[in-house]
Amino acid sequence: MKKIDKSKILSEEYFKWMKELKEHPKYPNSRKYIKDIKMNLLYCQDGLCAYTEEQLCDLELLKDSCWKDGRYTKSLEDEDLVNGDLEHFDCTLKEKQAYLWDNLFMANSNINCRVKGTKPINPILKPDAKNYDPFKYLQFDDKINKFIPNINLSEQEKVDVMEMIETLGINKNAFKRAKQIKELKEDFEFDSDLKEPHEYITSWKMTLKNLQGS
Repeated sequence: MKKIDKSKILSEEYFKWMKELKEHPKYPNSRKYIKDIKMNLLYCQDGLCAYTEEQLCDLELLKDSCWKDGRYTKSLEDEDLVNGDLEHFDCTLKEKQAYLWDNLFMANSNINCRVKGTKPINPILKPDAKNYDPFKYLQFDDKINKFIPNINLSEQEKVDVMEMIETLGINKNAFKRAKQIKELKEDFEFDSDLKEPHEYITSWKMTLKNLQGS
């Protein structure tokens, strides 16, 4: 799960609206800016699920030209164009601060609805947190295709990180990740030109680091 920079605001009209709110509307009653929020999040997340790094949309949908006057203008009438849900990281904020930018991500629909749901969270693995660093908190075991807590963490940190790995579903739906890692490892072994993948980039960077012995 890579670090996410959410500082690039393209959906400026939503951001102005959110900043001026004295009281957030109930979610999802106010849908005026939902598309703007989702697509700006996907822009910041490089089109990937914030947790699993599975690609959720065509990158053509994330070009700067898709925004005009602070609004996302491209039609998304075909529901298959974006495969993901607006996800409230801390579900306790959803009742009164449902549209708070700092608490929102785009996530795989199955992860959002069936895995994470309304489970309590620990901010230790909040992907846009200032102190979050995947290489500090996580390591990837390519033999079992799973992220695990970094061996250098304290025992309590390991417990906290493992709980959040399970809560965020970071190791769920990982069959594509396993296939990609296998193919990239074969390319590495045969000295083929290695192309950095777009999906599952953190698991590959950690695997490559191990292969290079660094």
